[in-house]
Amino acid sequence: MNVLLGFLAGAVLWTFGEYTIHRFAFHEARGRNYGSKEHLRHHARRDYTLWNNWPAWLGVLAVGLGLWRWAAHDLLGLSWPAAWAVGAGWVVAYAHYEWLHMACHLWAPRTRYGAFVRRHHFHHHFGEPLRNHGVTTPFWDVAFGTYTPVERVVVPRRMAMRWLLDDAGEVRPELRSSYEVRGRAPLVEDEELQRAFANEAPVLA
Repeated sequence: MNVLLGFLAGAVLWTFGEYTIHRFAFHEARGRNYGSKEHLRHHARRDYTLWNNWPAWLGVLAVGLGLWRWAAHDLLGLSWPAAWAVGAGWVVAYAHYEWLHMACHLWAPRTRYGAFVRRHHFHHHFGEPLRNHGVTTPFWDVAFGTYTPVERVVVPRRMAMRWLLDDAGEVRPELRSSYEVRGRAPLVEDEELQRAFANEAPVLA
């Protein structure tokens, strides 16, 4: 039981890390560190790419299996198996976040949770970059006052996810209650980068 609770604690701890890293280290840093630069470049592009994130994985492993394992054992007095479980929960939750973030950009939703996560995340991309920082959960956005409830997302056509559009370049019928595309302007990456590094939403042109 202690091992299971430790794992769950580590997973919950990651969701807090996900929020704080995304908000403060990525967005509020405005490109002043490697992770921020890569993340804001992600905001400026249409297609999702797995950026060279081995530093992120090294950091997650070091914090999860190093810092949190040590804190759980030496500071909280948990057994070694439970302490290792805390670190494992952090790492596994991070892997889930990476997969879910990729899924949002590459594939249409298949569940109500998937549909919610995409609306929540794409409002962050195309509406308010300093809101809705949580990808896996909105809990910390609600707790810290950065949550915006979203029923419908307006997407610049030049940056629309490929799963969103039909062969004519319009929103697929089954997604029209949640999404709208606007504009015909071509994507100019330098201009998108300037807006992304300023934490401004893309122009709907």
